[in-house]
Amino acid sequence: MLTLDQLIAEATALPDADKTILLERLVESMAEPLDQDLLLEGVQKAQKRLAEIEDGTVQTIPGEVALAQIR
Repeated sequence: MLTLDQLIAEATALPDADKTILLERLVESMAEPLDQDLLLEGVQKAQKRLAEIEDGTVQTIPGEVALAQIR
């Protein structure tokens, strides 16, 4: 079984279309409705991270490199 970090590394290396399907299935699998405040917080964190990537504050690691490091 994969660790959470390994699962995240593999999931983030997926093509965008597959990520969308994975995200939809994860959301569907949740038994309770999403807490709107928690959802908003997650969206804000994602937007901040994307801005950091776009302005060069942080650099991404290619998926194949991340997987090689995990293995």
